[in-house]
Amino acid sequence: MPDPITNAVVDKVAENIVDRILNFILNPITVRITVVRKCNENVQNLKNHVDELQTEMEHVEKYEKEVSRTGKGVDVKIRNWLDSAGKLVEAGEELKGAGEEFAKKECFFRLCPNSIPRYKLSKEAEKNSKDIVQHLEVARGFGPLPLSHAPSPQQDVATLVEGFEEFRSRKIVLDQIMEALRSPTVNRIGLHGTSGMGKTMLVKMVKAKAKKDSLFTAVVMATVTKGWEVKSIQEEIARDLDMDLLSFTDTHRQLADPIRAKLKEVKKVLLILDDVWETDVEQHFEKFGIPSESEMKQATERKNEESSSGEEDMLCKILLTSRFHHVLSRIIDEKDPIFEVRKLEDDEPWDLFKKTVGSDIENSDFQQKAKEIVEKCLGLPVAIVSVGKAMRRKTEQFEWDDALTELKKPSPEGISAAVYNPIELNYINLKEEELKQTFILCSLLSRNSSIDDLLKCGMGLDLFQKVNTIEETRAKVLRLVSHLKSSSLLVDGKSSLHFQMHDQIQEVAFYIAFRDRGGLALVDEAASRKLKDKKSLEKLKWISLPNGDIELPANEFRCPQLTFFYLSNKAQSLQFPSEFFKKADGLHVLCLTKVDFKSMPLPIPLIPTNLHSLLLDRCAFKIEGLRAIMGNLENLEVLSLAGCDIKELPREMEKLTKLKLLDVNDCTKLRVIPRQVLARLSKLEELKMGNSFDQWDDVEGGNAGLAELTELHMLTALEVRIPNFRGTLFPENLERFKIFIGIVEQPPPRFWGYWRDYSWHSYSWSSSFESSKMMKLKLEGASIKSNNSVKKLLKKTEELYLEGLNGVQGLVEELDDEGFPHLKCLHVQNGPDIRGIFNPAGRLLRSQVFPMLEVLTLSNLEKMEKICHGLTGAAPFKVLRKITVVDCHQLKNLFSFSMTRQLQLQEITVENCNNIEEIIDDVEEQGNGNDIVEESEGCKLGGSLQSLTLRRLPKLISFFNSGNCSGISLFNDKCRFPNLEELVLSRINVDMIWIASYCVENLTKLIIFGCDNLKYLFSSTVARSLVKLGHLQIEYCKMMTKVLSKENEEEKGNLIFPGLKFLRLQHLQNLVSFYFGDSTIEFSSLKYLEVWSCREFKGFAVMSTNTDVAAGIQPFFNEQVCLHFICILALELWELSNFPYPFSLNGMVCSVFFYFFYFVVLHKEMDRKLGRR
Repeated sequence: MPDPITNAVVDKVAENIVDRILNFILNPITVRITVVRKCNENVQNLKNHVDELQTEMEHVEKYEKEVSRTGKGVDVKIRNWLDSAGKLVEAGEELKGAGEEFAKKECFFRLCPNSIPRYKLSKEAEKNSKDIVQHLEVARGFGPLPLSHAPSPQQDVATLVEGFEEFRSRKIVLDQIMEALRSPTVNRIGLHGTSGMGKTMLVKMVKAKAKKDSLFTAVVMATVTKGWEVKSIQEEIARDLDMDLLSFTDTHRQLADPIRAKLKEVKKVLLILDDVWETDVEQHFEKFGIPSESEMKQATERKNEESSSGEEDMLCKILLTSRFHHVLSRIIDEKDPIFEVRKLEDDEPWDLFKKTVGSDIENSDFQQKAKEIVEKCLGLPVAIVSVGKAMRRKTEQFEWDDALTELKKPSPEGISAAVYNPIELNYINLKEEELKQTFILCSLLSRNSSIDDLLKCGMGLDLFQKVNTIEETRAKVLRLVSHLKSSSLLVDGKSSLHFQMHDQIQEVAFYIAFRDRGGLALVDEAASRKLKDKKSLEKLKWISLPNGDIELPANEFRCPQLTFFYLSNKAQSLQFPSEFFKKADGLHVLCLTKVDFKSMPLPIPLIPTNLHSLLLDRCAFKIEGLRAIMGNLENLEVLSLAGCDIKELPREMEKLTKLKLLDVNDCTKLRVIPRQVLARLSKLEELKMGNSFDQWDDVEGGNAGLAELTELHMLTALEVRIPNFRGTLFPENLERFKIFIGIVEQPPPRFWGYWRDYSWHSYSWSSSFESSKMMKLKLEGASIKSNNSVKKLLKKTEELYLEGLNGVQGLVEELDDEGFPHLKCLHVQNGPDIRGIFNPAGRLLRSQVFPMLEVLTLSNLEKMEKICHGLTGAAPFKVLRKITVVDCHQLKNLFSFSMTRQLQLQEITVENCNNIEEIIDDVEEQGNGNDIVEESEGCKLGGSLQSLTLRRLPKLISFFNSGNCSGISLFNDKCRFPNLEELVLSRINVDMIWIASYCVENLTKLIIFGCDNLKYLFSSTVARSLVKLGHLQIEYCKMMTKVLSKENEEEKGNLIFPGLKFLRLQHLQNLVSFYFGDSTIEFSSLKYLEVWSCREFKGFAVMSTNTDVAAGIQPFFNEQVCLHFICILALELWELSNFPYPFSLNGMVCSVFFYFFYFVVLHKEMDRKLGRR
């Protein structure tokens, strides 16, 4: 009889054996089935990772180009990384293509007949994704790669504006325009050419060059376009004038006056008006804020009366572009030039195509086909770039054959085939349906649309798939827009959060929208007639009226398939019939901009109940009208009332329980939000209240309280301002935020000068440093330290402005002992107790401090003696590129020598610090002790520095006080600046700027103001190193007798300034000459020369052996001075014997024409001389 124990053991062993056998057989099968089932998911993940890698590649490639342009070598690791990244992208694209093919093949009851290929594809996609993730980690290991945010002055012309190609045909026109701008007899300039020729790109280049060459004090550009809007043009002008738009109310009338006042204060202005369609645009200059010629003359006369010295005329030149010559000829006088930009010539179309598609096309099998494709574009840049982007990475013969076939097709009526076919080909080559729909939607929005507008409309149309939250949706929108930009179907807008579409591309997009999507964009005078065509309306799905100066049909709007309706109002008298949308039950997105519902009789238009997104930006309402609109919108997910003229929100909004996004930004009159309305919006993910409501009531009252925000558990984005801080708590899940606590006042609208009171300066809602996590706080230090909610946000913050902070001595250890790990921009001002950014007690800092900080501003910190104390254990400011220090009177220096080893600063500005003695101290910090730097060791900081501004520093002795080098000159041989491009010194009491052997070979702009101890500016050795100097300006230096000094008596050889274009010598009361010596001075590029209020000036160059200098008979230009060409010569003459005539030197005519300003204050004897003559 079997033993029970033995049976149990046998059963257990058998069970284990069976389990192992089953596991051995089934586990691999299960794993394979899982891999097959996850095929689509793995391919989608791969697609996302490929897009992320391509974005990173673009950033690294930009960095590589910038480094190469400066002549430096690119790190081999970066070059290898790019090569490997290209291969990963190529492999990923192939797998994506295979995935799309499988996706088209349906499975029978979820059983896939192609399981083996799907398994392989899924595994390869998964592996490729992991490889890409690892490769991205390698890129992050490089650290932040600094990209210049503005073109460097010494850049080549073609690199000043991204996308500009300096072809001969464009360069000729560019040079002609620049020459006309320099001419004193030209007031207005025209540029015409058919659409797509590159007029806008060309005038952007003009703008960049005019700035680079310092031809104007301000260069302003605005797009007028068809159906222009006054407010939009004003905003563009105001931005270029660095005006704070939020200082003004929302009406264009109240913005025009400040613009006009600002333009009158600017000495020389270039105004560029792009894409002018109407001949009467000049009649609207007053609305824009552009002063008339008579107003500019009056401003000149007023300034001359206020000043004891003469001033040159105020100057406002205007450059206009248009498609039509006849439009410009009616605006511009006959004496002023009008230029034409024509199609690309000779090999230029092929060169542009090669650059777009890749230079490998030259040696490929498709070269002949490619040339035929280029011929079909008829020399139009917009068409060549569009088709070039479409054909990138096309490696099959049939793809090139098909492209050529597409380009040979006839185009729709009214659109050139050379324009339509290349753009449609680019559209067809968009691989994702989401991309195509996003492209169409972008075309139906306004000319300069925002990412936010696209997101709001796209959400309402359910355009973006496989996203669950607004944060995920935003990330997808950014990726899609980036892809469309890389395909040249979109271009950059006025900021990184905006985009634009070329009008030719938009025209093609309109046709595709009508043909494929049931969309209709009405932009011409026939809009009203088309809206009344009932048969065509019944088929429409999308309607866009971007220039909505139209008459709407009086009857109901029968459009049963309509899902999207957009209208930007231009007419003051626009009326919506109350039942206009009654028959549009399928409408999901409604965008109405600048509609005055106040003026409409009740009831206002009935809004369809099935609406998902409602955008009523910059509209005006009575509260009754707003209540009527909000009454029955239970399905609404997006509500935007940005910039609306409203005083309160209706309680009916609490019924919007599905609302995910609420935008009431810039509603400056909003004062009432009923209590608990916000709290009941339980699904809200994004709440925008910037520059808007701030009447929070946390006591039992009628207004909303801040505590309601903590009840919004799904909230991830918040923009809000809070005048009074009462221990406020914020939602914990915030991923994006813009929070103001404390002061909220705006600066006085008519104050343009340099401000001395910093109390309001950084508290404008706008910000030039675009970040998604920003806080601006004016608080007592104890309020922050005791509030964990605020401290948690500080750890996430990227952009931080702090004011007040009574009781706080050191920021890091008192506000965030983790060292602000994500902070990129820090502005600290008016801190009465702050002694340093780091602990003044010298406590050891354990964590890395400010590892991401790029910009640091310190203002009016009266007790700060050092920026950094106790650096042992910390490595701060590793990526800091810009520092500004103003009104910190206890500071003696900015950094210790030990800190400079890790700094990569590109820009330093120090102003009005009474006790600053040096910028870099020679002390080497060692723990809590200090050692003096060894004399042989030089400062490493200068290697990266590009811009240096030092103003009103009365005790400054040296930039780097190194041992026995101190006190000799501001810059010594222990700190060199090989990459310095711009240097500004104002009211610095040093006797010498450079030692005689100093070299600053990359300096392009040098401004010296009020340095009274200087007897001369530089030696001949320093001068010979200034090969790139383009702008030299010296003013109010009392002791200066000469600009250039020879080093010794035996010195020989020419002194050449090959790049100098602008030279101003002004109010130098002891200046006798530019140069004393026997060498020849050559100015091969000089265009502007000004010598003003220099009473002792005898001549531009004076020989050292000349004994007649004191007698005043030295010629202004002698044979030592070699001038090739001068455009403008501005002189204040004190002796007629110095009159620079004739101008022929060494047999060469120095100038084609001269322009003299004789607004002078002359002595009586000079008056008599002039009278006799």
